[in-house]
Amino acid sequence: MVQETIKVVKETEAKAEQIMKDAAQQAEALIEKAKEDAKLLKEETRKAAMAKAASDMEAARTEASAGEESALKSVEQEILTLRNQASQKEAQAIQLVADSLF
Repeated sequence: MVQETIKVVKETEAKAEQIMKDAAQQAEALIEKAKEDAKLLKEETRKAAMAKAASDMEAARTEASAGEESALKSVEQEILTLRNQASQKEAQAIQLVADSLF
């Protein structure tokens, strides 16, 4: 009876040791999987951030271009206005010179 109890205890200890080894292997596998998942997530996050940065940069370029075009049109309009005013002043100046000569 004692022999049988000792045998059962040893078998139970062996099973317990095997369970501990299996648990350690599973834990190691889970840790490796978590590391790989973290690495993939980090890469995906980096790619998403780079894509967002590129998108934001393109939007800024588009906005700047639109602002530049608007400013250019405004300057062109002002140049046209100044030319018209200069033309009118030129006609007045010619008239004044002609009036003062005659």
